[in-house]
Amino acid sequence: MLALKPWDIEFVRSQFPALNKGKYSDTAFFENAGGTYVPHQVIKKLDEYLVSTKVQPYGVYASSHEGTQNIELATVKMAEMINADEDEVVIGHCTTMNLYMLAMSLRKMFKQGDEIIVSEQDHESNISPWLRLQEFGVTVKFWPIDPITGRLSLDQLECLLSAKTRLVCVTHSSNVVGDVNPIKKIADVVHKNDSLLLVDGVSYAPHHAIDVKALGVDIYVLSLYKLFGPHLGLMYVKRILHDQLENQYFSQLPALYQQYQKPGSPNYLRISLNPGLVNHEEVVSLLGLVEYFNALYQHHFSANKCCFFEKVKAVMALSVRYETTLSECWLNWLAKQKNLTLIGNNDNDVNQRSPTFSLKINHPSLLPKEVAKLLADKNIAVQSGSFYAWRCLNALKIGDDGLLRVSFAHFNNLDEVHRLCNALDEILI
Repeated sequence: MLALKPWDIEFVRSQFPALNKGKYSDTAFFENAGGTYVPHQVIKKLDEYLVSTKVQPYGVYASSHEGTQNIELATVKMAEMINADEDEVVIGHCTTMNLYMLAMSLRKMFKQGDEIIVSEQDHESNISPWLRLQEFGVTVKFWPIDPITGRLSLDQLECLLSAKTRLVCVTHSSNVVGDVNPIKKIADVVHKNDSLLLVDGVSYAPHHAIDVKALGVDIYVLSLYKLFGPHLGLMYVKRILHDQLENQYFSQLPALYQQYQKPGSPNYLRISLNPGLVNHEEVVSLLGLVEYFNALYQHHFSANKCCFFEKVKAVMALSVRYETTLSECWLNWLAKQKNLTLIGNNDNDVNQRSPTFSLKINHPSLLPKEVAKLLADKNIAVQSGSFYAWRCLNALKIGDDGLLRVSFAHFNNLDEVHRLCNALDEILI
């Protein structure tokens, strides 16, 4: 799909109140891997819900009816965004909670001696829930990373797979290493072994369109609050697995909600994996996320009508090219620095490496948290620590002081990147 113009960063930034009229609008924000700002459309939808329709859904009165319709529509649109069928997604409190609920719900699918493979590259939320199944006789194997590059080897995965392997869990892009893993190839290897594949797309999804069908995954998770939305987690579970799920909510609810057959209404998947069901106002605010992507599409492309997924796909492809220019500027500067060591590869192509950059501090008298504080004093927001990827840091022999992390989003601009580089030049003298 041919864009009418390159990425219009001024238009994009105009969509975010935090960048223009917020209390901290003068801050250069590079902590996007922890959670992005939200566009005005999301804020408006949240406000509208709280003002007019903050009542129990599925009532017989007008405000409840409208709120219910918006909850269901937002759910359908989130499924469409990742090219899933509407009955295959659940919107939960966050990705960590979604994965814990999934592990508990799938527990009876595993027999004693069955194996689960998890990767050292992953966030702990895609490891700990599966380790808990060890008490029921499940064996958990670790897919190790290269201790120098932090990369995963497909050959090593093939060596780990066995006739007992039921599930493989891996990140699409590590929140520390940044490498984009070849998920389709991994899926082919895993499925050839008659195993299931679960992919954590939290660090990948803010920069790319997700097509769960093309990827060939069985389960896919992402965090909507890192994708310009509210603090929610989106999880795709292939329909064939729904019968394996043990309901984690009230036993009476599946029968109760059978009367509601509209797309986006509570089904067995959403009831089983999300006790209490969705956060009403936050889910409705996702309609603002839909409006945001529609606005980006309409601004950058022709007015040809297409489905929401295709619009997101076109917008993300354009933003990847823009984010690559930010990465190129940053990595060119970083290559000259003696006091900073990049974790992972130095490829500026966002298709190969997400724009999330973890850094070892080689300065003789500064720790990562101290550098983060000095940058904060200059109104530049980054973060330091382990980022809940303790096993990855341990494998890389990173100490308790952790790393400094800089992460871009498609609303950052080159002026901010230059400002970051100049500030680090002053700090790391």
